[in-house]
Amino acid sequence: MAKKMKIVTVCGCGLGSSLMAKATIEKILKEFGVTAAIEASDAGTAKGYFSDMIVTTPMLKERVGEIPGTPVVAVKSFMNEDELREVMKPHVEAWKKKNDQ
Repeated sequence: MAKKMKIVTVCGCGLGSSLMAKATIEKILKEFGVTAAIEASDAGTAKGYFSDMIVTTPMLKERVGEIPGTPVVAVKSFMNEDELREVMKPHVEAWKKKNDQ
């Protein structure tokens, strides 16, 4: 069984847009040939998850902060597939290489 990438989506409360982002991110990852376990979170809780990537907004990226070994990427809109694909691509490719996928 292929290893799943672990992604946390972060919005203000961890309920609205971060949950909506899940379907968009899953679609993009499918294009890259990757499956993922995606959790929705608020900025304060995000650091408590072990993840391979955190996806948030520019406004919340500062609140999430730096997490050693985990890229924290920001997009203006969770619904913009092109923007998500662009910011996620280098990190997904690095993850695939690291995990021999």
